[in-house]
Amino acid sequence: MNSSPTEAVVVGLDTSENARVALEWAADEALLRGVVLRIGHAWSMQAYRLPEAYKPDMVDSARKAAWDFMEGAAEDMRKRHPGLQVEPELIEEGAVEGLLRMASNGTSLLVTGRRGLNPFMTFLLGSVSEGVAGHTPVPAVLVPVEGAPDPNGPVVVGVAPGEAEPIEFAFAEAERRGVPLKVVRTWMYPQAFPGFISVPPQDQAQRTADETAELEELLAASRSAHPGVQVNVQVELGLAEEAIVNASKDAALVVVGAHRKHAQRFSLPIGRVPHRVLHLAHAPVAVVPH
Repeated sequence: MNSSPTEAVVVGLDTSENARVALEWAADEALLRGVVLRIGHAWSMQAYRLPEAYKPDMVDSARKAAWDFMEGAAEDMRKRHPGLQVEPELIEEGAVEGLLRMASNGTSLLVTGRRGLNPFMTFLLGSVSEGVAGHTPVPAVLVPVEGAPDPNGPVVVGVAPGEAEPIEFAFAEAERRGVPLKVVRTWMYPQAFPGFISVPPQDQAQRTADETAELEELLAASRSAHPGVQVNVQVELGLAEEAIVNASKDAALVVVGAHRKHAQRFSLPIGRVPHRVLHLAHAPVAVVPH
């Protein structure tokens, strides 16, 4: 078990394709940040439900196989990024619990993979990704199996009223990458009939101006702290998740806040908009906890 307090990017690894994509993304991010890459791989004999008599003979070989798999992945990252410090760690507890434990020890970012399309053309997060996104104490990034549409694309951040938490993180990521920052804010109008919205132009203009003014107040401190970041502000009438997902098509990274008002162990307590963005965004999504 690693107890080093060195700042790190932690990534969860299993044998799936999307986990490998997440590993490569996390290695790039660790190199970009100049920090250690820590790889966590959960293993257990419990899933096989073998008779106790068989377990002593199999545990050592199974654990060695898990370590060899993880060390092989770590060595690949060392060869790909000479000079990158890579620290593999076997997770003895459940995957979610182990990754959250690793994230509490000098970690600046926690990374996992996100599954691809299922037969119903919707995205599945997977239980580990859901657990990490719902309960991580540090910003967590979920990487789709396709990776990022354009690593040099903009950072996109969705900002709800009064929600300052994801803003500084998004500015720092845009500055680190040397790319523009696109700030997305939407608003909805009371509907007289389901599915039908009619907004007087004067009302729409006033509401958009009010939303823009409130948003600019939230952005002011980070604009001052990161003067070199080009900022594009998009305020419009519509669904927040739709606007953010559309903006993610050419993004390097999407940033959203986690709305944890009623956190529960077996749910995804991050709010409707972040939840949908995690499922549908075309780029890696960073969830920034409040």
